[in-house]
Amino acid sequence: MEHLDEILAIDGGSLPEGAEVVSVEPAVNFAEAYPGGWGYIIEFTASDQAIREYTETYTAVSGDLIEKHSEATHVSKTDGLEDIDLKNISNPMSTDFGNATLVLERPLGRGWLVIRGGGR
Repeated sequence: MEHLDEILAIDGGSLPEGAEVVSVEPAVNFAEAYPGGWGYIIEFTASDQAIREYTETYTAVSGDLIEKHSEATHVSKTDGLEDIDLKNISNPMSTDFGNATLVLERPLGRGWLVIRGGGR
């Protein structure tokens, strides 16, 4: 986790206020499916309110409507979810912004920020 600030700086990103980072892993499946692709998955925990405020600030999803957002499902090998095991997340939702995908578990408390890049 020593490179967390550098990883977040790639997309000018941040995490919800007061978030605790659980893990930072390379996006191996994305890199294999997308030539020249690279990425990182940052798993974190944060308070309900911090996640709502973060979602409201950085994505097109209103923090008040997180529970009504459709459930996340894999649609392709490069959909932003390929490195996350959705089967182990209760009622997951996802939304994209910039070069990132935000995946949240509902009820709120656990999340994953996927930052990806690269080109063909």
